[in-house]
Amino acid sequence: MRGALTAPSARDPEVLERLDTAALVELCRRYQCHLHLAASTTTQAQDALANKIRDVESTLSTVVTNLTERQKSFAWYAEKLGHVSEVSHALSRCHASLNLILESLDALNTALPINERLEPFVWTTG
Repeated sequence: MRGALTAPSARDPEVLERLDTAALVELCRRYQCHLHLAASTTTQAQDALANKIRDVESTLSTVVTNLTERQKSFAWYAEKLGHVSEVSHALSRCHASLNLILESLDALNTALPINERLEPFVWTTG
């Protein structure tokens, strides 16, 4: 049969008469059903993937929004911590200046005659 259909010189006119058209139609119908089933399965899989992608994108968008808000709040805290560091540094300078003043005060006090000296200055915090 294959030779009769492909070879133009060796055609047998009875080949087409011997073909069972009902079986050929049934084969084509089954093939069509198979292709339809495969297409339906593929469509369902694609729809499921599209839904999952939308879910992941939604979740990711929420996570990015939350992380952005956290980053903003941490930036605010970092700025406040910078202010605390500046105040701490200023306090340290004040303490160092106070110690120098106390040393100078003690030196001046010891330079005075004994009867004019003041009592030693004692710094208390509390």
